[in-house]
Amino acid sequence: MKRILIIDDVRDRAAWLKASLELADYDVVGVLMWEQVDEHSIQAALADVIIVDANAPGRDTLEQISLMSKTLEKPVVVLGAHKDQHSIQQAMRAGVSAYVAHTIQGEDLSGIIQVAAARFAEHKRLRDELKEAKGQLVERKLVDQAKSILMADYGYAEPEAYKRMRSMAMSKGKRIAEIAEAIILAKELSA
Repeated sequence: MKRILIIDDVRDRAAWLKASLELADYDVVGVLMWEQVDEHSIQAALADVIIVDANAPGRDTLEQISLMSKTLEKPVVVLGAHKDQHSIQQAMRAGVSAYVAHTIQGEDLSGIIQVAAARFAEHKRLRDELKEAKGQLVERKLVDQAKSILMADYGYAEPEAYKRMRSMAMSKGKRIAEIAEAIILAKELSA
């Protein structure tokens, strides 16, 4: 997590941040103003972490942050943030990995970035686990539906219906959910 993109409309602050990061051995791959921010400009920077100024005037900062965090899957650090609970909750929902509402010193940056990277990695791991669990649930429902079709149409007992689907999946080099989906589609076609 050494490549940093800075997004800040205040040039002096961005210059200070860039210099502080470079002193801490980070590679600042770009400094953008909010008007320059879009998905392409962020992807082109090839940053590991994005540090943004939360006090950008006239922009929906949280919408942009959400894009960066979720679509581009990058940890986002928000500096100069508002201290109120509502703003903090909105930032967390937008996918912010670190939210700093106080003045920072150059020596604080490394710790903030490390925490943001760790929090982002943990959040991504949990999202991936949830996606996998949902996928498994969908597959389980397909298998159960296909078993019901085989039981009703061919009189198989549940273990036999499952065994036949599993055997076909192995012989065809497919996942059992794919076989279940084919059975369901065949049933729908014959109806």
